[in-house]
Amino acid sequence: MKTRLQAAIELLHAGRLAEARTKLLKELRLTPASDAALQLLGAVASEMGRHDEAVGYLRQASHLAPSSPGPRLNLGAALLAARRFAEAADALKHAVTRWPDIAEGRLSYGNALLALGNREQAAQEYRAALALNPAQVRTCANLALALYAVKDDAATSQICERLLRLDPNSVVGQFLRTMSRQSLCHWEAYEPRLAKLAELIERGETMLGFAFTSLQLWDDARLHRRCAALEIGLHGSRAKAPAPARLRARHNDRIRVAYVSADFRKHPVTLLMTGLIEHHDRDQFDIVGISLGEDDTSAERQRVMTAFDKFLDVREQPIDAIIAAMRDMEVDIAVDLMGLTERCRPAIFLQRAAPVQVSYIGFPGTSGIDAFDYLIADAFVADGDLRRTATEKLVIMPDCYQCNYGTRALPADRPTRASCGLPEDAFVFCSFNNIQKLTPHVFDLWMRILREAEGSVLWLFTSGGAAERNLLCEAERRGVDPKRLIFADHVDHSLYMARNGLADLHLDTFPYGGHTTASDALWAGRPVLTRAGRSFASRVCGSLLTTIGVPELITTTAEDYEALAIRLARDRPLITGLKRRIEEGRSHSPLFDTRRFCRNLERAYARMVERSRAGQPPEEIDVGSLLAGAAPVNSA
Repeated sequence: MKTRLQAAIELLHAGRLAEARTKLLKELRLTPASDAALQLLGAVASEMGRHDEAVGYLRQASHLAPSSPGPRLNLGAALLAARRFAEAADALKHAVTRWPDIAEGRLSYGNALLALGNREQAAQEYRAALALNPAQVRTCANLALALYAVKDDAATSQICERLLRLDPNSVVGQFLRTMSRQSLCHWEAYEPRLAKLAELIERGETMLGFAFTSLQLWDDARLHRRCAALEIGLHGSRAKAPAPARLRARHNDRIRVAYVSADFRKHPVTLLMTGLIEHHDRDQFDIVGISLGEDDTSAERQRVMTAFDKFLDVREQPIDAIIAAMRDMEVDIAVDLMGLTERCRPAIFLQRAAPVQVSYIGFPGTSGIDAFDYLIADAFVADGDLRRTATEKLVIMPDCYQCNYGTRALPADRPTRASCGLPEDAFVFCSFNNIQKLTPHVFDLWMRILREAEGSVLWLFTSGGAAERNLLCEAERRGVDPKRLIFADHVDHSLYMARNGLADLHLDTFPYGGHTTASDALWAGRPVLTRAGRSFASRVCGSLLTTIGVPELITTTAEDYEALAIRLARDRPLITGLKRRIEEGRSHSPLFDTRRFCRNLERAYARMVERSRAGQPPEEIDVGSLLAGAAPVNSA
């Protein structure tokens, strides 16, 4: 005859959870000290999604059976499922200290540490788990995630190869192998890997962090939208809860704008945005900063904090508390400055923190969902495939969509070519874009240009290591002396700005071109050669060049890009004339006129709020037409 415990186990395996729970509760009433019943109740409660209930049962079981690892390990797993990560880490630390040779315990402890942001320690636990069970696919995948999070691309690539040997269909292995190799300029089997990823995306597979990488791999706005929509789906429900109506008298009828970002620190977004925040008209706007990231104590952090009327550091707050705070402040417009970048929290927008929600500057593409009402763009950017693929309504700025600042610092002592390791008389091609943006196709192009432009060198920015070694090998493979590649190291921002001026021609990447780096080069008075594609990310540099008055530096094919680069290297008077025009444009074009940009954006904000208060849906806003109508900013 079956015992109640045996019957409960069979019911649990059959998925008849309520019946199993009833039997186990009866067993527990008869034998309150049964650790076996408590463990089974914990398992049943976990299967039913009652994670806090499971924690209670398993905590009792661990007290009743202190010499058994099972209850303690299961307690840690239940705490993880309940998202009580600090408690889970404490329970599991105790377990792995006492029973260090249980692979599942090391894996769970690593998961708790990873959830708490202790990525290096998590990687250590995963490695210990793999030493105990080398064929464990989950451990391999989680180790890859931890290593990628600490930006150890070489180790990530290696563990992904191991993962894919264990499970050739591993989504994590496929995506992270490509993402890590992109940073290493490791281009073996590049096209087959991209084809495999495109196939996975079409099937609805993705992982956190890939939407941004997709911008670097394909000039395909439709694919970018699908990647973004899939990734946002991993962040939680897409339910679009209505925000409460705003009580207009509460803040003197000023429009309250909240800028939301984890990058209010020494970061390109803050460098671009601070001047805009400082220039907002405080008679008509109330400007709030919602900070999701750490305080790096930098001067940039201090300046941007001071620029806001109110600054909330909510990095430790749960999503519900952040949304409640924004609603309590009666935010009219919430502006996401991140999109799908590191440490983003799109659930704030998925749950509709404000009546109007806007995507701007951090992610050059559509979110792919309806949680955002507007996407800030300009005519050049929009003339690719953005209008056809964006799920938001576009705001068309009259100049470049990218806010810029006209006070970029330069050091008193300017660097010389010699001090940067550059030959004095060479024609210096330069690209300070992140190396992840470099594809084998672009590098092929650059090497052809070097072969045709005698005496030229290519100045690149890398962090050294494997990426630099790989590029030197790739240059030699393409018939270019590796000595013609010169690498720039990390320096402070003012020196970096000054170094831009030592180049003759900046070469843009494709399909993800230069954005902040391109405007930095233009501020330094140096031309940038770009290739504009169809996607948002490929067209930003073209927008910058159009606004500053040198659109002839925009090409649309690889052949035209190559031909123009060679022509410019051979025609010194032509390149000198371009430099002069860019230096004039720096002072007289709209590109670095922060006040002008701010007034135009404020007109767009006013129209958004006007429509929202009138109960009207979002529509495309052409700010140029608002300028023609001379609508007052407080038209709402």
